[in-house]
Amino acid sequence: TSATGAKSGMTCVSSHPIHQSTAPGIVSVDMHKADDSRIVTGGVDAQVILFDAAKEKPIQKMLGHGKKVNSVVLHPQREVIISASSDNTCRVWANTDGKAYDCVNVVRRHTGEVMEVSLHALGDYFSTCAKDKSFGIHDLTQGRVVRHVTDLEQSYNCLRFHPDGLLLAGGTSTKVVNLWDIKAQKIVATLNGQEGEINTLSFSENGYYLASGSKNGQVKLWDLRKPIDIQTLTADGPVNSVRFDGTGQYLAVASNSLQVFNFETKSSLAQTVEFKDHQAPVMGVCFGQHAKSLASVSMDRSLKLYKAK
Repeated sequence: TSATGAKSGMTCVSSHPIHQSTAPGIVSVDMHKADDSRIVTGGVDAQVILFDAAKEKPIQKMLGHGKKVNSVVLHPQREVIISASSDNTCRVWANTDGKAYDCVNVVRRHTGEVMEVSLHALGDYFSTCAKDKSFGIHDLTQGRVVRHVTDLEQSYNCLRFHPDGLLLAGGTSTKVVNLWDIKAQKIVATLNGQEGEINTLSFSENGYYLASGSKNGQVKLWDLRKPIDIQTLTADGPVNSVRFDGTGQYLAVASNSLQVFNFETKSSLAQTVEFKDHQAPVMGVCFGQHAKSLASVSMDRSLKLYKAK
C-alpha cells in the first residue's frame, strides 16, 4: 500500500483539550499500529489518557504517576499501555477484563526522570532511559528487569529499539547518538555531527535510516549502512519529536510548528506540509496507518488530529 495520505495533503480535522488546565501541556502521544482511532497521550498533569478518535472522546484516564508523563506506548498486539514519567518510574497498564486498564507493574529501577520508553519489535520487551545515566531492558510479561546498564558517560534523553531488535539507539545531551549492541552490551557505533542536545530519535521501518532531532532546532538524517549523515534540516525551534511513518515514506517533525517531509526518494527529505494549528510548541507526533492520519500534542493542552483530504 502506498502512503498516499501525507502526499495528497492533510488537514486538521479536530482538536481536543483533554488534559487538565491547571498543569497545562500534553508531552507525549502514540497511535495504535492497527487502529488509528486508538490514541494514548501523556500530560504535564501526570495523567495517561486513552482517547477514541472515532467517538472524539477520552475512554479512560489512568492515574498513578506523580509528575509529567514523558513517553507513552500503545502495544500493537496486546491490551497494554506503557508510560514513562519524571517521577522516576515507568508504569505498565493492562486491560485484562475487557473493561478498563489497570496498573500491573511499576518499574522503580531508575533514580532520575524516565525520558522514554520503546517497545521491542516482537513486543515482549521494552526499554527505558533516564536522567540517572542508565538504561533498562524489561520483560513485559514477567515484569522483571532483564538488563540495567548503569554508569553511562551521560544520560540518554531518548532511546529507541532498532526494528531488527538487536540494537538500541540513544541520544545524549552531549550531541551524539550511540548505537548499542544489546547482546554484547557495548556501543558499536557513534554518530557525531549534531550541534545541539539530542531530544528525539526515530528509525525508518526497514532500519536503514535514523532521524535525530535536537534542542537547537536541527534534524539530521543518517544512513546507518555507511553510517553517514545524509541531510540536515532546520526546524523553527527546538525539535521535540521526530517520527517516521510505518512505510518509511514520511517523516514528521514536531517543533514550534508541525512539519511533514516526504522521503520517497530515499536520498533526501522534501517538505510536503506545515501545520501551524497549535498555539504552543508541538511536543509529540505520531502517524496512523499508511500515513493517512496524524496525531499531534502540544503545550497548548490539545491533541489535534489530521486526515488525508
